[in-house]
Amino acid sequence: MMEIFRILDEMELLLKGSKKMPFTGGKSLLETNRFLDRLDRIRAILPEELETAKNILSEKDKIVNEAFHEANEYIEQYKSEAARMVDDSEITRNAMSVADEIIAKSERVSEQIRRDAEEYADGVLGHIEYVLRKGLDAVVQGRDQIKIQVEDETS
Repeated sequence: MMEIFRILDEMELLLKGSKKMPFTGGKSLLETNRFLDRLDRIRAILPEELETAKNILSEKDKIVNEAFHEANEYIEQYKSEAARMVDDSEITRNAMSVADEIIAKSERVSEQIRRDAEEYADGVLGHIEYVLRKGLDAVVQGRDQIKIQVEDETS
């Protein structure tokens, strides 16, 4: 991830450090090979970043599924415990109350784990989206600079 930012910074420096051509309204000469080399390096890194995002989504699904499975185990465990306490009406009422509280708590914990996993995945995907947009903006800007340079050379 940081490698892409470093390459984008290099590309920005190439653009900013390019020589300005007099009488062209601020148009610049750009070292095309160096700029294209940076673009190729970004293209090489992006598949790795996308694979990381895919793995994070897969891990999020695994965490959510495990949380639901664990919550269901808690529910079943405490339902069994509550059924064993059915001896006396007072004990039964207390057991049902405790079981309901445990089930409610298990459901809250399960829901919180799911929300946390989804927020984490959303944050990672948002960051990857930002990196990809920044890279795409750099590519578009580079292409525009190259088009301007080519048009100036043909004029």
